[in-house]
Amino acid sequence: MKPARSIVVLIFTCLLLNAAQTAAGQAVEEDKTAEAMKLLAGMKAGELPVWDASVALERLGPEVAPMVEEQVGTLKPEYRIGAARALCRIGSVFKGVKALSAIISDDPNSRLALDAAELLGKYGRSQAEGDLVRLLDQVGEPSLRIALARSLWSAATTEQTWEKASTTLHALFKESTGELHKECALALAEINEFSDAVVEILENLQAEPGHRGGQAQALLDLRKLREMNRHSLRIDNTFKDTILREIAMRLRTFHVEESQSFEQLRDAAARGMAGSLDPFTNYYDNEEYKEFRQNMSGQYAGIGAKVGFLGDIDDPDARVFSVIRPIYSGPAYRAEGPGGDGLRSYDEIVKINGEPTRGKELKDLVETLKGPPGTTVRVTIRRRSIEGEKEFEITRENISLNSAFHSMLPGKIGYVRLLHFGNDAVKEFRDAITDLEDDGMQALIIDLRGNPGGLLSAAVDIADMFLKDNKLIVRSVGRDERIVPEERHLTSDPATHPDYPLVVLVNGSSASASEIVAGALQDYNRAVLVGERTYGKGSVQRLMELESDGRQSALKVTIAKYYLPSGRSIQRTHTDRGGVKPDIEIEQEARLDSRDTGKFEEIRQAGSFDDYTEKYLPTHRELLAELAEYDGTDTMRYPGFDEWYDNLTVPISKEAARLLLRAWIRIKLGDERGQEYFLDLQDDDQLDRSIVEAMIKLGRRDDLKNIEHYKGLLKRFKLEK
Repeated sequence: MKPARSIVVLIFTCLLLNAAQTAAGQAVEEDKTAEAMKLLAGMKAGELPVWDASVALERLGPEVAPMVEEQVGTLKPEYRIGAARALCRIGSVFKGVKALSAIISDDPNSRLALDAAELLGKYGRSQAEGDLVRLLDQVGEPSLRIALARSLWSAATTEQTWEKASTTLHALFKESTGELHKECALALAEINEFSDAVVEILENLQAEPGHRGGQAQALLDLRKLREMNRHSLRIDNTFKDTILREIAMRLRTFHVEESQSFEQLRDAAARGMAGSLDPFTNYYDNEEYKEFRQNMSGQYAGIGAKVGFLGDIDDPDARVFSVIRPIYSGPAYRAEGPGGDGLRSYDEIVKINGEPTRGKELKDLVETLKGPPGTTVRVTIRRRSIEGEKEFEITRENISLNSAFHSMLPGKIGYVRLLHFGNDAVKEFRDAITDLEDDGMQALIIDLRGNPGGLLSAAVDIADMFLKDNKLIVRSVGRDERIVPEERHLTSDPATHPDYPLVVLVNGSSASASEIVAGALQDYNRAVLVGERTYGKGSVQRLMELESDGRQSALKVTIAKYYLPSGRSIQRTHTDRGGVKPDIEIEQEARLDSRDTGKFEEIRQAGSFDDYTEKYLPTHRELLAELAEYDGTDTMRYPGFDEWYDNLTVPISKEAARLLLRAWIRIKLGDERGQEYFLDLQDDDQLDRSIVEAMIKLGRRDDLKNIEHYKGLLKRFKLEK
């Protein structure tokens, strides 16, 4: 056979084999589809055992997921739960989680709700975290709250949600009696929380016949095994390792400073060992872990104000406990009292419950303001604009901060600043987008600068709003699949906001969930990133209490890394900066040098800022509100500016004085309107550059020259044609 003919025959043979394989694959897929249709029909008719049908669907594999997704909502609740489990098992975790969550929301008092809550933690993993947090905040039925908290413990990816689960169970255990009390004890033991009260209940329960008695006995046996392991790990010498022991001995003997205890040196060694691996693996000694638990307990309640020590209005050399800024949704701002309503920025807190604050430590004063919700605290303040001291009685509340702020910028450019990815972030963000779209938004800027992250599920949901169906948003991969299974987080519904230009603002403090959103939108060319390289927190940590120390210390261990759709890791290491690099890199230029910035307090203490606003705010409120937004860097627009500047006792340039006066006016008007000025169209280079990018994407470059606030931006960024 001639060589050329041999090649032709070989190619033809390969094509036939490939066609045969393709046909066989199609036949298998058609068989699976037919089998899935048969199973779903049987589930609709109620003719099949729920869990047998669920396992049968699971065995058909990922190919049948779209069909199950489409029909899961049409099934009766008892079959919906089986279909949802199958979805979680064949890779469609997001849809499975939503189906299970819907079962709970539809009838939280049913047995099925309890089953769904258990399955969320078992199969939903981290993708169920956000739904579990939301449901736990909404549901009041105690047994269901226990099940949700247990599942949240399993699904948690952050210390906050891990602690929320623990705190919920402890609170329910404390408040409950009878059978519910026993149920709580079992749940606490399952998450390795063995208090004396829990152990006592388990010891009584183990005598019962049946499942619960066996469960109690198994948990007690597990506790004994852990205790034996702890004792085997405990050693007589603080340092068993020869080198560490010798170093500790020589340090205690020869170091010039007073020697530390062996325990302190041991903690330092543990801290260094953990910290050598990555910036987010940490060791907490006894005191640090105790403080960590208190900070994460979720029990914080207070008056709602940012406080600290500032200069005394009467004594320039003294420092006085003061309100830096009230939280406008908090009780301190709303409190009623003589001489004015509520606490305001720069009020001096001279007494708390009648006790003077002078000479006290900041930590102690802050703790005095905290307390259980519903309790009251008396706060006595001095304010330059009112005579004498004024006392407010403030009822403490759980303080919650808004996640999102939004505004429509000139040119129909929408702007949303997202502060963190908390429990309410998705709802607040969606509401903000809806408001802007209703007002005719043509392009959107999402500001993630300074956003430290939060719930992974919130990041996935927000990215999902702008990406089309079945796109990978992020995946997490551990070292060992048996310890940390790989998780892939995909988009679900078709993009709900797919069309208009999108710009995302980031900086060095944008971390974790912020980086996932920004990176995913960048990978799919859905958004232009503007600003500075992000922080580089692309990993999952798990908190582990150390058995060898009686669970009085803990290790926070990085167990997995996040990978963006392109496959890149955002994790910062000791040798790699990590993070997400913006498409357009631009630093924020300082308008004031450090010396002028420090003069703000000098001018405030001298009373010059107050003198200006007390004189001009009542008669020029509308003008000053306009200047707070945009003053065009023109001092002549401020009434009486030259006279005020000439009377300043602090040496400062006229331009610096304008900047500081404008900052003060923004604070005073923010107090008046109960909303902080969260954006600045004039002095924010990164925001201004993102506005230019949005207008260019809209094809409206020339309009930048016709909008008052945007004039000169093209020249400033050297983008003129």
